[in-house]
Amino acid sequence: MEMLSWELWLAMSGITFFATFIQVLTGFGFGLVAVPLLLFVLPSQQALLAGMILSMMGSSVQGFQMRRLVRRDLVLRLLLIGIPGLALGVVLSGYMNEMYIKGMVGIILIGYVVYQWVQLKSSALEKKVPEEGDINASSKGFVMVAFSSGLLNGLAAIPGPPVVALLIKHLTKDVFQATTVTFFFFQYAMTSALKILVFRESFTLPFGITLVSMILAVVLGYVAGQPFRKKINEAQFKKLVYGLLFIIGVTSLTEPLKGLFF
Repeated sequence: MEMLSWELWLAMSGITFFATFIQVLTGFGFGLVAVPLLLFVLPSQQALLAGMILSMMGSSVQGFQMRRLVRRDLVLRLLLIGIPGLALGVVLSGYMNEMYIKGMVGIILIGYVVYQWVQLKSSALEKKVPEEGDINASSKGFVMVAFSSGLLNGLAAIPGPPVVALLIKHLTKDVFQATTVTFFFFQYAMTSALKILVFRESFTLPFGITLVSMILAVVLGYVAGQPFRKKINEAQFKKLVYGLLFIIGVTSLTEPLKGLFF
């Protein structure tokens, strides 16, 4: 990407605005929304870097606002245990072409949406309120969540599904949002630094300028999401978000499937 065209700038701005809007409402989802869409307008490594760096911008604003609610113990343990998976994911991503990354992202999204739909239905039946503090951070399940989150982040800049699936069961809404956005900020910071070190050619000056210019879209998405976050029915909105993610997942799989069978 030597020169920034208006079409590309507008496309990235729209993606950034929408992804920030979703993250403000749910406390997660920036990478889930942004990365599959960015893969349609940027080379794979730049799309992954852009998704992570832009997510850091949005997470820093929201995380600062909710900093007193963060479960720092969980964030620290998730980050530390996830380092081996993160390093492995970054190395493996260098051997995967753009088509394979799109396909993997599509599979992750579809699997995640199906899982969350099942969770929504079961929680609606149980009507159970999460109880904080009952997460065993030394259990095999917690270790697998942290490792797989790091691996997915290194591979496809999507660390959210395992962590969200674990924490949503145990934390109240505000604590969940504060903890996830803080975790994503530091997870993306670690991964971005490692990817820039390994794939130096992907982070060019024009690309860096483009990302800085996306700050406006992040701010607008954050501001636009605030009133909806307070008023919208959470269960209905989650269904809408999962529906959109499912469509993006199917779209991301289209090209790899065509290349595989046609």
